[in-house]
Amino acid sequence: MDLQITGLEGLEERVGNALNRIGELQAGTRVQSDDFFSHPFMRDHTEFDSFDAFCEQSPWTFDDAADVRNVSRDRLNEYIVATTDFETWEGMKTQAAEEEIIDQLVS
Repeated sequence: MDLQITGLEGLEERVGNALNRIGELQAGTRVQSDDFFSHPFMRDHTEFDSFDAFCEQSPWTFDDAADVRNVSRDRLNEYIVATTDFETWEGMKTQAAEEEIIDQLVS
């Protein structure tokens, strides 16, 4: 049986946008931390309502995700383990990226 489906232009556009976003993130494009680590993401996976709260409660002074690079990976990962559902900073960023891209596809 052959099926022909029409009306998938919107889906095709969303998939294209998601692929572009994946490329941007892999290339290291700067993103706003509260956009990337959305409030729903933070509420679902951390003890915090926002990335700002995550930063404010940390033992370090940083204003956004870029400042996290200055923190020892081991110490940062200890904080991640203690306050989130993740084992590492990399794991947290990867999950946030995946959820952002999936949200783009389904919205």
